[in-house]
Amino acid sequence: MPALTGYDVLADGNVQAQFARRDPATADLLVGADGVTSAVREVLSPQTTPTDTGVRFVIGRTPLTDEFAGLSKAYGSKIAGDGVSLLLGAMRFRTPPKQAAEQLAPEVTLPDIGDYVRWAMILPPNGSPENLAAQDTVLSRMEGWHPRLRTLIEQADPDNSTLLSIRVVKPGERWASGPVTLLGDAIHAISPTGGNGANTALRDADLLRRCLIEAREGRQDLLSAVDDYERQMFEYGAEAVRSSLEKLPAFAPEAKLS
Repeated sequence: MPALTGYDVLADGNVQAQFARRDPATADLLVGADGVTSAVREVLSPQTTPTDTGVRFVIGRTPLTDEFAGLSKAYGSKIAGDGVSLLLGAMRFRTPPKQAAEQLAPEVTLPDIGDYVRWAMILPPNGSPENLAAQDTVLSRMEGWHPRLRTLIEQADPDNSTLLSIRVVKPGERWASGPVTLLGDAIHAISPTGGNGANTALRDADLLRRCLIEAREGRQDLLSAVDDYERQMFEYGAEAVRSSLEKLPAFAPEAKLS
């Protein structure tokens, strides 16, 4: 995907996005849904920057086989020990993603992924050895844990196991309304300890959709619709970030948050 390098608001009110390896694209509205390091946010609201909490976590996934059926009561739970927290969740697809794409969006090709266990271990600040791979970092913290839990990590897909930092983006001062806005982690990156990051982004998408329908059907103009979206999103987005940080010490007691 070509990297966005910037944008310009044109005299007619449209916005033109520039990219590193493709021609510019012009539209009525540019939505920055490009994550915690958002290139759109960097131009739109350069004073809004990510904050590193100092806490690290390893996230991974393991195929959901019969071997792990006995862990069913632990899915959706926090398992604590040795200063770390391990979170488990079962991802069972009603329709496998590849099959769903073939039915709903034939032009999209998705990998053939079966049911899996999504797991994450939250580490204390400075608790991630730099010389260990992601899975080995987790296993090094699981001495004496139940063998099935250790096997779950050992059988994880290494290509989908990675060490990440917990960074947050707090919505700050509103920018002047215009044909550019932000959605999801680009404007309110939330600690996973809040358990609501993806749902908050989906709430953004649904709210923006409804506001744009209002504009499409002539009940308000585009800029008013975007302003309505941003006003509501800033309020609940800031609360989601605050709540997630409030819960972080329960998972990483040594975290020191400003």
